[in-house]
Amino acid sequence: MKQIFLPTALVVAFVFSSCASNSVSTASLPVVVTPGEHVDVFIPSGESYAVGTMAYPEELAEPVPAVLLLPGFMGERDELPVTGTYSPQEGGRPLGMWELTSHALADEGMASLRIDYRNSGRAPGKWEDATVTRELEDVYAALAWLQANPAVDASRIAICGLSQGGALAALASGDDAVSAVVLWSAAADLSEIEGFVPQEQRPELHEKGIVTFQVPWGEEVTMKKAYFDSVEGLDPLAGIAAFDGPLLSLGGTQDQLISPQPDVAQSFLDVHDGPEDLGVIEADHTFNNFMGPDVMIEVATATAQWLKANL
Repeated sequence: MKQIFLPTALVVAFVFSSCASNSVSTASLPVVVTPGEHVDVFIPSGESYAVGTMAYPEELAEPVPAVLLLPGFMGERDELPVTGTYSPQEGGRPLGMWELTSHALADEGMASLRIDYRNSGRAPGKWEDATVTRELEDVYAALAWLQANPAVDASRIAICGLSQGGALAALASGDDAVSAVVLWSAAADLSEIEGFVPQEQRPELHEKGIVTFQVPWGEEVTMKKAYFDSVEGLDPLAGIAAFDGPLLSLGGTQDQLISPQPDVAQSFLDVHDGPEDLGVIEADHTFNNFMGPDVMIEVATATAQWLKANL
């Protein structure tokens, strides 16, 4: 195993432009494949559907590798905004972490799919009705959707998850579609989710089955007990232990949500039997996305280069 140490002082002058498209594909329509563009898609899952954005590289003369990008707890498909980036075609808003990463992947000739789980983002349903098991069902549905996409090389599909999305990536790594896994600040123990609920409000959660509280980063959220109950029996470390393909696990030394780092990132490698790399970043849980683009650009670029070499 080799370690990858990513510096944080990289200075990059750049402008990312969004290639957003209004094209939509559904189960009843052919998949819309547009080189160099980002296409919104519906992904049938359970009794409903997740939604996502499929990003294609410029060259699509033959099927290309693809990466499924999984947001974290309460995350949406583009993920958190990256300060210092902007999308001229969408009012100058900052690019999300996964949106930025999709550009890095496309530059290396790879497609990507970033998703809103059911009950989040623009997918149907209320957040308070979400469960981790439903999110995991959406992950499997998205992998199947990628396998069926004619622009994708079904033998070269990777899964990359942030935080709780990393835990879902580990759990889904045993799927036949998955050839490589990347974990960004991945949660190794999903039972710790209930720790977001203030101690004094936990009796209310268990008595009423629903509670409104403030998460550690200040956002107010309403959640049902079913969400916390749904993690029972879900073990991300056991999931990755059954995966023998290439694994990259990244951890930020200043991460206060998933800690201590890089110990947690290393814990996935400790149970994994296969090619693996550890990435140690001098950054917070989301790689300093609110401080500027430099670290996120490096992480996205390093991830894309690692995937190109391992898919």
